[in-house]
Amino acid sequence: MNENTTQRLNIEAVKRIAETVRTTLGPLGMDKMMVDGGGNVIVTNDGATILREVDTAHPAAKMVVEVSKMQEANAYDGTTSTVVLASQLLSNSEGLFAKGLHPNVINKGYTAARNMAVEYLEGMECANGGLLAIAKTAITGKSLEASEDKVAELCVETIDAVGHARNVKTLAAPGGSLSDSYLFRGVVLNKDFIGGGDEFDNWANEEGVDILLLNNGLTEAPDSPNVSVQVDASSYGKVQTMGRDKLLSSAKAIVSSGAKVVVLRDGAHDTAVAYLRKQGISVIQRVPESTLRRLSKELKCPIHMIPDSTCSTGVGFITKENYNGVSYLFVHSSNTESTLVLFGATQSTLDEVQRGFDDALGVVSLIKNGDSIRYGGGSTYLAIAMHLREQASTVGGRAQMAIESFADALEIIPATIAENAGFDPLDTVLEMRHKRANMQIDETMPTFYGPDVENGGVMEMTGVYEPTSLIRCAISGATEVANAILRIDDVIGRRGSE
Repeated sequence: MNENTTQRLNIEAVKRIAETVRTTLGPLGMDKMMVDGGGNVIVTNDGATILREVDTAHPAAKMVVEVSKMQEANAYDGTTSTVVLASQLLSNSEGLFAKGLHPNVINKGYTAARNMAVEYLEGMECANGGLLAIAKTAITGKSLEASEDKVAELCVETIDAVGHARNVKTLAAPGGSLSDSYLFRGVVLNKDFIGGGDEFDNWANEEGVDILLLNNGLTEAPDSPNVSVQVDASSYGKVQTMGRDKLLSSAKAIVSSGAKVVVLRDGAHDTAVAYLRKQGISVIQRVPESTLRRLSKELKCPIHMIPDSTCSTGVGFITKENYNGVSYLFVHSSNTESTLVLFGATQSTLDEVQRGFDDALGVVSLIKNGDSIRYGGGSTYLAIAMHLREQASTVGGRAQMAIESFADALEIIPATIAENAGFDPLDTVLEMRHKRANMQIDETMPTFYGPDVENGGVMEMTGVYEPTSLIRCAISGATEVANAILRIDDVIGRRGSE
């Protein structure tokens, strides 16, 4: 396969994967319905989810999917913008091929343009938007938009409580309305007391209840596989009794600790559970160690390995709720931990709600942790594009053509937003350029204009904001994957592993 054919096929594969998500970009982007062989359905306009689930076999398309995953990991949002921009860079390179530019020259120009773009981005004026405005921008165009104010406030409250999106713990319960969602200051266990524990399930009183955390279980010790013991029938009963005695000894130690609830990492034997219930002690079993650590922070008590009478407990308040036939235990004490409780009418809508919250929580946490703010709606991309055209002439040789092509590609973001809203993309971009040029002449004019998705034309981007790192990652990621694909001059089959 010759070089031109390989590059053309690779570029075509990327353009096809980009077209899959392009119509989801912007406030009026459309949704996609994804169906697998088993009939399972996902309805979403989240670019990261679509690209993660799409069935693609072409290696160039897979490279773009990988860069979208990195965009989601680093910036939480902007995956669709990254893929659309990468596709446009590759599409514009075809015109440069026709003018006689070598792929290496294009790569050099694209890299220079990327560096100039990032430098200009860092020096641009910061927007004065707050966390609520950032959250609302991330929510716009998603199913969450129907409860925009409620969701934005909940996102800000959650990040204020936990500090970073990666620390957010979520409980998603089908049934109910999105507007019923709230932040619970404590730990939610997707568990119930063994046997239901109905007689012990009302511990939200003023005194609370003593809770013991065990990084172990209450089961008989398993026999070692390397030890063989021969006993007669009369002795076998004694061996069983020894195991039960050890269980009861541990159960008595729990009673001596004063605990009224014991939380176990592992399982609990019926004998121990029955004894503890007679003593008025409830048991919660098979709780992950990570959740035990969260409970330890919330209750301000240690996690013990072996129960004894000196084990210290923590005082907490427990309530039990039932959502869609599933029991949950809500534990709180010091309000150190937090759990975001989300509701949705069905499981499919709830999944989309979670995806929208992930994006919004992520961008809010970026700003909360020191990132700066830029204007959204594609206005920042257009401002960078105009700057690159001004600087292209300072670069010698044919690389300046690649820089101009890079600038043209950046304008695909506002153009796509306008197109998805039903308006002419070219007219929108030209009017944005005109506004930007007038601003450079008259500095008293508003700085950033973007597509008016309601009435057509352009409007000030006041209230539409994005984290700087989101735009930086999108430009850098798109450039790197475009350059990597342009450097490929042949596709060769490799021998499979033996």
